[in-house]
Amino acid sequence: MTNGAAPTIADAIEDFFDNLRLSPRSKKTYRTAVTKFTEHLKERFDLDPATSPVTALTEDHVTDFVAALMPDDVRSPEEVSRMRTAQTNLAAVRKLYAYLVSYDLHPNLSTEKLRTRVAAMMPRFTPPPPDVQTNDLDRIVEYVRTLPHEVDPDKELRRLKLRAMILFLYRTGVRVSELCGLRRRDIQLADGTASIYRAKGGKSRTVLFDSETAEALVAYWAARGDSGRGVGAFPAFSGRDKVGVPGRAISPRTVEHIVAQLCVAAGVENPITPHSFRHGLATELVRRRVRESTVQTILGHASPTTTRIYVHKVAAEVAEEYQEAFGPYRRPLGA
Repeated sequence: MTNGAAPTIADAIEDFFDNLRLSPRSKKTYRTAVTKFTEHLKERFDLDPATSPVTALTEDHVTDFVAALMPDDVRSPEEVSRMRTAQTNLAAVRKLYAYLVSYDLHPNLSTEKLRTRVAAMMPRFTPPPPDVQTNDLDRIVEYVRTLPHEVDPDKELRRLKLRAMILFLYRTGVRVSELCGLRRRDIQLADGTASIYRAKGGKSRTVLFDSETAEALVAYWAARGDSGRGVGAFPAFSGRDKVGVPGRAISPRTVEHIVAQLCVAAGVENPITPHSFRHGLATELVRRRVRESTVQTILGHASPTTTRIYVHKVAAEVAEEYQEAFGPYRRPLGA
């Protein structure tokens, strides 16, 4: 800002991202959404973010943007996907507007007015529960459990890392960014807990894991050759598989690539991502009658509403009860 003039839209957006306290992945998602919004401003309103003052923004710009994103209906999987994208983009732009108001960059904006207008536009929509096939996740787990021992030390190290990482994802329900940020000192083998610092929303929490996961971690770290007083600072999961060199922490992209490779190797056709293990843990906890509030704590949700997207009657249970009423289903001959 110079001589008391309002900053440009582009400058205000950069200030917003400089002060945004989110995980790198969430920040990237928000950046993509805000970029879509600025492109919409150019095309629909001839507003160039590089030269237009931030005070040129209005609530109508957001409602027009949302109207362009929303599907006509929310019935098909494609429409559900579009609706989810619209919600994500809207969340980012609303956060930007809230920042402009809070820091007096645009005194004429009203977040309350924006909230009311957007609420009137949005259809009632509860995202369907994630379509998680826990048997696919179990196949991947079984695959890494039964990988044969490797003679080459570096290949054996990778085998042990895969087992430890997949078990840790499935038993803790951590997000991929949280997994990649873990140091050895964050994981307590004495009681099977791990501390997640500055997770989504800047909040910290404690997650749990089982004995099998603990044993897999110990085997992996031993094969990596961890030793000395500074081991606590080593990444829990390395990006490279070289004995005696813990190196840098594994990246989210590498984890995603590994999971995709394991799907192919284990013969899993459904799309599985690292986040699928988080959904899978929630589904398994519900199946085992764990209380909703406990699931919320384990997953680290700020609101129980978010947890209820995960906490659902799984398809297997529904089919079971239905078939109890009408008899077991028999696949027709030739089908």
